[in-house]
Amino acid sequence: MSKLQYHLALDSLHSHLINVRLTISSPAPQGQVLSLPAWIPGSYMIRDFAKNILNLAASKESGEPLEVENLDKQSWKVQVSSSPIVISYQVYAYDLSVRSAYICDQYAFFNGTSAFLCVRNQEDEHISLYLEKPVDSETKDWRVSTTMETHSGTKLYEFGAYQAANYAELIDHPVLFGRFDLVQFTCSGVDFELVLAGGHRADLSRLEKDLAVVCQHHLDLFGLPAPINRYVFQTLLSKDGFGGLEHRSSTALLFARDDLPSSHNQEMTEGYQTFLSLCSHELFHTWHVKRIQPIELQQAKLNEEIYTEQLWIYEGITSFYDDISLARTSLVDVEQYLRVLGENLTRLKRNAGRFKQTITESSFYAWTKFYKQDASAINNIVSYYLKGGFIAMCLDLMIRRDSDGEKSLDDLMRSLWQQHGKTGIGTDKLVIQRLLKQELNLNFDAFLERALYSHDELPVAELLEHAGLQLLSRPRKTPSDKGGKPESKVGKSYFGAQIKSLGTGIKVLQILENSPAMQAGLCIGDQLLSVNQWQVSDSSIQSLLDDFADQDTVELHVLRDGRLLQLSMPVRAAIEDTHYIEIKDRTKLQTWLSPTQVQIN
Repeated sequence: MSKLQYHLALDSLHSHLINVRLTISSPAPQGQVLSLPAWIPGSYMIRDFAKNILNLAASKESGEPLEVENLDKQSWKVQVSSSPIVISYQVYAYDLSVRSAYICDQYAFFNGTSAFLCVRNQEDEHISLYLEKPVDSETKDWRVSTTMETHSGTKLYEFGAYQAANYAELIDHPVLFGRFDLVQFTCSGVDFELVLAGGHRADLSRLEKDLAVVCQHHLDLFGLPAPINRYVFQTLLSKDGFGGLEHRSSTALLFARDDLPSSHNQEMTEGYQTFLSLCSHELFHTWHVKRIQPIELQQAKLNEEIYTEQLWIYEGITSFYDDISLARTSLVDVEQYLRVLGENLTRLKRNAGRFKQTITESSFYAWTKFYKQDASAINNIVSYYLKGGFIAMCLDLMIRRDSDGEKSLDDLMRSLWQQHGKTGIGTDKLVIQRLLKQELNLNFDAFLERALYSHDELPVAELLEHAGLQLLSRPRKTPSDKGGKPESKVGKSYFGAQIKSLGTGIKVLQILENSPAMQAGLCIGDQLLSVNQWQVSDSSIQSLLDDFADQDTVELHVLRDGRLLQLSMPVRAAIEDTHYIEIKDRTKLQTWLSPTQVQIN
């Protein structure tokens, strides 16, 4: 029998409470110390999950109460007892995200970091968990989805007994109770499941077919045997949610239900392409994060920040593969892939923060600057996901160029897997430079020094030429123009603010550094009503500014904190801050999108 036994039940759907009972069999001479993680692996921000712990109490098995002392915001000490003790508490679960816990009328979802207290000095003990079936009539058809191992006769998808080898494993298998649709398929001996909870109208057969292609690509890339026998895409569907978090044999996803493919629309929509890219990204982490890991994050303490420069390696490289994998496998056509690549490059090039923060600094300060972004972030920080993806792309193109097409970034990833993923040896910040020399006989130290530790621009345009592509620039068509494609008509005037539509006017969301919007004194949250006394909307703002392109200034009327202001904004010609990519040599492009051959028409 396990020395640590957890019992979990729902209090009620409407209270959003989870009841947890923990029985600890091993006595502790100084008293048991319990704690809850402050952050969840893969999401580098202190989230203080313990704030949702309610009504914590302790007793002997006989029911005799034991004193509980608060040690800090997430730790408790229980009075000494020579006999087994029982800890009971509740978890408030109403955070619709992939990181914590959420209960609604259709399902209950939780991560172990939100639900399971850790017992100090017993982190390596075997753990048993009993998931109690809700008794409410509205939950009679609920099932369980988790990759945690069953035992004591409990069958897959049933409520009942589960087990984990230790605490680290216990918190690495998110759990879903509820009504869900289940899509199952097998690739190279690995069983995959797509779980959809929250209601949908999706074409399940298409999801099965397309997702199987993504899974097979990643299995082929890293090689067999895979580190998993079963993998679950655990998907929470909502009106407009988005998110993903990797786990050792599953991922938790949050996605907008209406962006999934429907049976009456067989096109590859941008929304569905985003879903496949998200699945691709999180599955890739099964190798590249959950097994290949920075040495600093191996067995990391979850009560405090852990700093590393290496997140660009893990999230950046993964961000490169998530989209290019869809093109390699012909799930999206080349033009769709190049559109996304152009959109991403537009985002990067519009980001003045890339001239102030290096990508290694972005990684190091992920806990605050990246995960706690405000509206000024675009001017002050750079994303290790976004820039890291382009560093990975540059490395892939440089490897192919300097090896005469014999090698690619795929070979580097396989070396990482063989030397670090399979062995469990953590990577240091120079692992990429070292493997390039040792395994591929290539020295890119000078490039990586600039890319990682300076604000120099990446040689994206030059390297894309080696793939038969040309990078082009143009002004925005509208303030919301994401780029990625040419436009026959573009704006004449530069505004420099991100906006969203309001019932009257538009709301200012972001202001770019040194833009006319900033020079006018516009602030985040302002409600812009008019330009030269003409009412504005998100669809008319650019044409209004263009109408006055021959003036020196325009007059803005703005509502700010209940006050009506009049501001003067300088008129400036549109700048070419929007990028797209055209094909110049299809043979070269075909070569780049190998090893899986893509038919380019």
